[in-house]
Amino acid sequence: MRVVRAPHQSHPTNRISRGQLGHASCTALSASTPPSDQRAAVITALLANVAIAIAKLGAAAITGSSAMAAESLHSLADSVNEILLLVGARRSRRPADVRHPFGHARYRYVYAFLVSLTVFWVGGVLAVIEGVSHLAAREPLGDPRWAFAVLGLAALLEGWSLRTTIRAGRPAKGALTWWQLLRVTKAPEIIVVFLEDLGALAGIFIALSGVTLATLTGEGAWDAVAAIAIGLLLMAIGLLVNRETQSLLIGESAAPEVVEAIRQAIGSTDGVKAVVDLRTIHVGPDDLVVAAGIVVDPTTSATEIARAIVEAEARVRRVAPFRTVMYLEPRVRESDS
Repeated sequence: MRVVRAPHQSHPTNRISRGQLGHASCTALSASTPPSDQRAAVITALLANVAIAIAKLGAAAITGSSAMAAESLHSLADSVNEILLLVGARRSRRPADVRHPFGHARYRYVYAFLVSLTVFWVGGVLAVIEGVSHLAAREPLGDPRWAFAVLGLAALLEGWSLRTTIRAGRPAKGALTWWQLLRVTKAPEIIVVFLEDLGALAGIFIALSGVTLATLTGEGAWDAVAAIAIGLLLMAIGLLVNRETQSLLIGESAAPEVVEAIRQAIGSTDGVKAVVDLRTIHVGPDDLVVAAGIVVDPTTSATEIARAIVEAEARVRRVAPFRTVMYLEPRVRESDS
């Protein structure tokens, strides 16, 4: 048993590293998106992006549009995104072993981080190169009707994909705005797929604007500028996804409402006088590690302390909507010893 000097009031402040959003996030934290819905959203986005990439590539070959070529790279990059997310989700389901006692759930964070580093950035750079090369060549467009038709189809498919993503994220969203959800969610699939769907629709609008202006003015530079803008859009999304997934990969604490619920669950256990040095960390979207010191009466027997720990752990698992691993250390205050 360890002696602790710190009083109960001097526990460290628990905060969420990507922004504390207050009580409004409580609903989102008590209801996470089911894994089946997350998988459905990713697969829907994959199917849509593969079909769109093929159509855009064909339109780019027929019209010679650099904006359409950039958009085909965009959709191809998004398709690779979904494949990486599905691989990460599959690997994360591996059971715990001797080398990985907390399991492999962080694979979901690793692969989402790879998406931000490789696919978004590589796609963005290639799109910019495509636009710059066409800007220098000043090549005229072919029949723009193919581009308009494909962009219209792409808008419908991307809208369908975004609708599926929104429906999958609604249970976790609760009273939050979508931006707040992206800041507090522990599920990287929501971050990646939602941002890429929005980015895809924005890219379609940019490509449509570039092709339209190039057709009306007869100046192919507008098409090339649109391709460069699409590349810069991909880079911006890549930076945003990188920032959010990097924080998850390093390891975030549970949200403030969850931490407070855990503190109250432990503190209300018979035999526990106070909770000190409470720490939490997500090792996966649905996996939480909790460590804390519990202040007990120095006259309490070992059997009674063990019983209190078992009861406290059971109470925490009832209030925390995660697979939870707990470490509770009995302590006494110097004034009580």
